[in-house]
Amino acid sequence: MAWLGFINLYMTRVNLSVIIVAMVGTSTSTTTHGYCYNYTSTGTTPANEDEVTPFANTPTPDQETKFDWSETIQGLVLGSFSYGYIMTQVVGGRLAERYGAKWVFGVSILSGGVANLLAPTAARLHYGVLIALKVVQGFFQGVTWPSMHACLAHWIPPLERPRFVASVYYATALGTALTLPLCGIIIHTMGWAAAFYITGSFSIMWCFLWFTAMHSKPAQHPRISREELEYIENAIRNSGTSNKRPPCVPWKDIATSLPFWAILFCDLGNSWGISLFKAQLPTFMKNILGFSITMNSFMSALPFLSRYLGAITMSLLSSWILKHGYLSIINTRRVFSAISQLVPAVMMVGLIYTGCNSVATIAIICIALFFNGAVSSGHTVNHLDIAPNFSGTLFGINNTLFSIVAFIVPIVTGMLIDGQQTLDQWRKAFWICVPFYVVGEMFFLFFLSGTVQPWNSSEPDTPALTPLTTTVDTSEIIPNEQDDPKEKL
Repeated sequence: MAWLGFINLYMTRVNLSVIIVAMVGTSTSTTTHGYCYNYTSTGTTPANEDEVTPFANTPTPDQETKFDWSETIQGLVLGSFSYGYIMTQVVGGRLAERYGAKWVFGVSILSGGVANLLAPTAARLHYGVLIALKVVQGFFQGVTWPSMHACLAHWIPPLERPRFVASVYYATALGTALTLPLCGIIIHTMGWAAAFYITGSFSIMWCFLWFTAMHSKPAQHPRISREELEYIENAIRNSGTSNKRPPCVPWKDIATSLPFWAILFCDLGNSWGISLFKAQLPTFMKNILGFSITMNSFMSALPFLSRYLGAITMSLLSSWILKHGYLSIINTRRVFSAISQLVPAVMMVGLIYTGCNSVATIAIICIALFFNGAVSSGHTVNHLDIAPNFSGTLFGINNTLFSIVAFIVPIVTGMLIDGQQTLDQWRKAFWICVPFYVVGEMFFLFFLSGTVQPWNSSEPDTPALTPLTTTVDTSEIIPNEQDDPKEKL
């Protein structure tokens, strides 16, 4: 259910990045067929028309409904979701920690469905109304990730968390990969408004199933077996997670915690790169590579499908390494975080020099996002290593930073590109990502931790616990055997 929830979350969130391509008329662009229509992959000689599909000749059923929005306005619209998203990150984590994730997560997905049903009307009224609607959607959906992080701390044993994070959290990448081509087909056959209506309806239907089947903690589930309940609770207890309501957040300890700052800086770099691809990739493929709306949507989806497959692959490898004790938690996080940030940084440099070679461009982006999927076993799951009792709050702080980056990136890119849809301008946008990736990762490598921090404990006098890193038959663990926790060095 959570897997489907994250797919629906991103259906109602990223659909705008491809829908806006059909919403906006070509009068705001400097080209008719895309920058690369008149160039080969070297950018020096005229290309054959068969090499690039002109987007201007792609018919849509509602072609009369076009908006004369500049690239700057488009950047504001694309980034508007994040304005509201920022406001509820920490609140969402605390609500889920204290009252459970069932209603917090469910209502947030429902809000996305309702907002998408209203989006076509809002756009036709004024782009400012659409921006306001996306801000409200972001406000309600800001609780999704931190609330699920809090839920994860109670449901998933430590050794299984990388796989859960990869399969469920990075269903967002799969949701993006499904949404972009789906919207392209819908736009081509029924118009851009129908793309909003259909994706919004999916979220509303999912909510009925979620509210019926979901429970925030294992002990609240009426159909869980005693054996499964004992297995989960014993394994969770040994990781430092308490079933009691957590006390007041230790804000001072969090603010002075280098391991937490390490996660924050690493995610800053990661957020800049992924935000650029999520918000601007369809626009790049339209205005530079000259893809039609249908081809654009399919090609834009490939990198996110690649990211999902990368997350699954890396999580399985990470779990295997931890299960067999080949690396400690801290070194596992270090290795997979480095893969997730440094490989995309190198690929960004390569992307700058691919020119108008569309095959090489898409291949490089796919490789970058495949290895970026390793974040599921790197810094993304590290909150659960250092403070499982406050994982929702920590993730909320983290996602607040992501939200700030997510609305800055489209605006910065729009200002760089505005009126100049050329490779040189887009190269500047790609170059900016490189130092973000590298500097953030260096900070993480130096200051991360793989152990539960002292301020995680619900009881002031309780010593810090260390997460499981070796193969343990957790069904035989009893509550009192926590006095001598061990970690693989």
